[in-house]
Amino acid sequence: MITTRRGSMPYPSGVAMAVRSVGIRARGEQEPSRRTNEQDRGGRSEKVAGLRRREVLRGLALGGAGFGGLRPSSPFVGRARDATPTGSGERFAAEVDAGLDYFRRRAAEQVPLVAALRDGIAEGDMERAKTAYVAARPPYEEIEVLAASFPETDEAIDARPCAIAGGESSPAYRSVHRIESLLFRDGDLVAALPYADGLIGSANALLVDLDRREGFDAVRTFEGMLALSEEVASKKVSSEEETWSDQSLLIFFHNWRGIESQYAPFAPAVELTDASTASAVGDALASAIATLKPYPTGNGVFPAYSAVPASARGEIVRASYGLRDALTRAGSALDLV
Repeated sequence: MITTRRGSMPYPSGVAMAVRSVGIRARGEQEPSRRTNEQDRGGRSEKVAGLRRREVLRGLALGGAGFGGLRPSSPFVGRARDATPTGSGERFAAEVDAGLDYFRRRAAEQVPLVAALRDGIAEGDMERAKTAYVAARPPYEEIEVLAASFPETDEAIDARPCAIAGGESSPAYRSVHRIESLLFRDGDLVAALPYADGLIGSANALLVDLDRREGFDAVRTFEGMLALSEEVASKKVSSEEETWSDQSLLIFFHNWRGIESQYAPFAPAVELTDASTASAVGDALASAIATLKPYPTGNGVFPAYSAVPASARGEIVRASYGLRDALTRAGSALDLV
């Protein structure tokens, strides 16, 4: 049981890592420098709301060159004393690096999970393949926060039919969602195998993408957090993210956890700049996670999303919009959005 300011949440210890530090503020020592040239943002953060996410992500990539103060022991928190620009002159470079380090670990963990999925399919074991599919989903659903920096790999790993011209009839549709429909809807292991082979290659490509440091900065980090928190509310609920596996709750949770992992290194700077905003972000994450409290996991698997009533889905929508709004305040406090 993990206790937050919102109450006790009956998640297994691995799942509860994302909420264990909510509402506890860390304090840094130096005030971050403020941006003096408004044009540094290059307009990348404008008009994110209301647009199709993958179009937004592609545009950002082409156009670009615990929440709320977490405990230092949190797996997401970098070195708080590095909460200033490094010698490169990049604002919040240490914070960006801390977030990337976490995602690099998650990407490395994803590779054997995807290989296990491929092996289950190759051996003709449907139940093993389905179990491996669910186990392989969390890492990328966290890393998705920064997908604007690697749109081609994002499409190869995670695109749904609506993002591909021609939908399921297109050979370009080869993501994990292709595998999802072949396993859970069609029961076709033979057809799924080549896509599982390809997914291993895409998972390895992601490792390379995350090492291209020039593709990441603080502005992109905040844009990614805003885009994904809005996508959960505006798209992933309304169009049902995991239609065939029925594991949409798993996706929402790990999207929020990924957002937390990238915000956490910035939390001390937000706290120093605007303590009320830092508190608001912590409250917003707690509210989002609380919407999943009635649906505890079993061995990493959430209850079927099809059993979640409309009223509860509405709470998820409102909570993720609330998270977006709090993050917007935080980004504004740091002059990043």
